[in-house]
Amino acid sequence: MKKLFLLILIVSNTTIYSQTEKGKIVISGGTGVQFISSNLKYLYEGVTEEKLKTNSFTLLPSVGYFIIDNLAIGLAGNITSTSNKYDDGDKAVSTSILLFPVAIYYIPVDGDIKPIVQVGAGIASMTQKYTDEDKNSAFGFGFNFGAGIAYFVKENIALNIGLSYTLASLKDVDDENGKIKEGNLGANLGFSIFF
Repeated sequence: MKKLFLLILIVSNTTIYSQTEKGKIVISGGTGVQFISSNLKYLYEGVTEEKLKTNSFTLLPSVGYFIIDNLAIGLAGNITSTSNKYDDGDKAVSTSILLFPVAIYYIPVDGDIKPIVQVGAGIASMTQKYTDEDKNSAFGFGFNFGAGIAYFVKENIALNIGLSYTLASLKDVDDENGKIKEGNLGANLGFSIFF
């Protein structure tokens, strides 16, 4: 009976940790939500003239193929929508998209939790729309770095928790002198499926 229990324990641990081996595929999805309420204080003769409220939502889809054990290469995206609402009723909505090749490394450790590191760089775009129907577009290059943990709740499903930093350098499509530099640090929650 002890031998059977030991065999079951070894086999179950082997299958739990085989999800990041060479030849497997991982599909991930994550979100990052920030609700920021800030006061932009423009003072004129001691009176605050303007206040600003910002809400932001991010999606982080990715797909990867394990070229060696614990290292997947694939394609990822970072899609962020940000809404700025001013106290005078004006609103500005910004949508940023970053698509990039990605390398995802699962640090091999024993247990159900594996640290993850992800890095990628690629093309970036941003569109801003304003209440008065004005619209700006920009295009350029972006970089993404993330780190966190994957908690394997089942053999082929992991819950991902981590931080990511995105940096983009963009040029205005309509004005060559216009440049946008955008940096975002966010906490992310998502899941991965391995097959």
